[in-house]
Amino acid sequence: MMYDTLIVGGQYPNFETGKLERAEIALKDGKIADLLPAGERPQAGQVIEAAGKVVSPGFIDLHMHEEEFKNGSHSYDIAQYMARQGVTTCVAGNCGQQNHPIARFRAILEENGGAPVNYILLAGYNSIREGEGLGWYDAITPERQAVILEKLNKELRDGAWGVSFGLEYSPGISALEMTRAVEAVKGYDPFVSIHFRADCEGCMDSLKEMARLSRDTGCRVQVSHLSSLAGTARNMPASLEYLAGEMKENPLLGYDTYPYCAFCTGIGTAVFDMDWREKWGVDYDIILLLHEPYAGQRCTKELYEKVRRETPEAHVVAFAMDEESIRAAIAHPMGLLGSDGGIADGMSHPRSAGTFPRILGKYVREEKALTLMEALDKMTRRAAERVGLSAKGQVKPGLDADLVIFDPDTIADGAEFTDITLPNRGIDAVLVAGQTVVEHNALTGALPGRFLSRKG
Repeated sequence: MMYDTLIVGGQYPNFETGKLERAEIALKDGKIADLLPAGERPQAGQVIEAAGKVVSPGFIDLHMHEEEFKNGSHSYDIAQYMARQGVTTCVAGNCGQQNHPIARFRAILEENGGAPVNYILLAGYNSIREGEGLGWYDAITPERQAVILEKLNKELRDGAWGVSFGLEYSPGISALEMTRAVEAVKGYDPFVSIHFRADCEGCMDSLKEMARLSRDTGCRVQVSHLSSLAGTARNMPASLEYLAGEMKENPLLGYDTYPYCAFCTGIGTAVFDMDWREKWGVDYDIILLLHEPYAGQRCTKELYEKVRRETPEAHVVAFAMDEESIRAAIAHPMGLLGSDGGIADGMSHPRSAGTFPRILGKYVREEKALTLMEALDKMTRRAAERVGLSAKGQVKPGLDADLVIFDPDTIADGAEFTDITLPNRGIDAVLVAGQTVVEHNALTGALPGRFLSRKG
């Protein structure tokens, strides 16, 4: 057989044996065609040398925020950052926020001829709710919810993989309203991701609310970015203990986390409506401004109030978590991973660009918080199983040829809080459907990524 591509000299993670194993990996028609004995060299259209490297399934980002196509621009700002860090499939539409209706997002990808990565989209309940004129704190009426639920069902019919909620951003969404929404789309076997209702003293109640939703509806419920919810020594140990017990009894419940001690959100959101300084035990200087003319500046009381009043849509970074708690959430055997990445007017948190290399460099190689196989399992096989991607997540014949080739001795994140464009290190190539989308940090221009629908 003549293969399209042959990747030679590398090792791939075999999750059945729990080891890295040598094989020559043959690709054809966007699939992994064969795993050949080391040294075998059949004919192929191209040969990729991977000696000393790991050939992993492409990383699956369980939590990110999709493109916001504006002013006629269909450029892939966030997807390009995703691809350069080894991500080949993204779960977007999180925190209740959905930038475009499913049908429009699909159409744009088709008009563009594809994307750098594969996209799964969730229907953002907050966005649908706000589109019906409901404010952050407004309670729902049965009549208004009936209209919202019909729109939610349309998003699922159009190919949404599930639904997301941002309870902290729209406190008016009650537990009953959320349960009714999930019940209304239960027939689609939805993946449900939830940005918590309250952190700190509200942390445990938030976790219990999400656990109850999963138990009551029988649906998969994902606790989004646990790092943001319980990222301090006061909250993380008890949160992990509770989740471990609950997930053991109900495997439909799960969580993801990102590897940074700071979160990112809009300065005008409900997150900052309460006395957040007292709640977190911090002051204004934990907030780093991302947008001009104050980009790179830490807040004072006066500057914080000025920016929140004049440009409430501006995104900021808040250094509110501690490293030990983040490490514990990443290393916990039951947890999974997600970047929470997104781009706002070209600005972002470094998690958008460096999450997965950071885990492999800092937490695996340097700190040994988890093994390489454990980390790769979280990023690939287990992530694919969590959302129901049967053709992804492992290096096996017949599965999709979504792959990342990296050097385990050098892989590291490059992005910084003041410059996310700094390149990652140690990633040789990223392939989606057998096509190389990134080669030594440079995008090739290939757009093999597709919108992935529950309906196929």
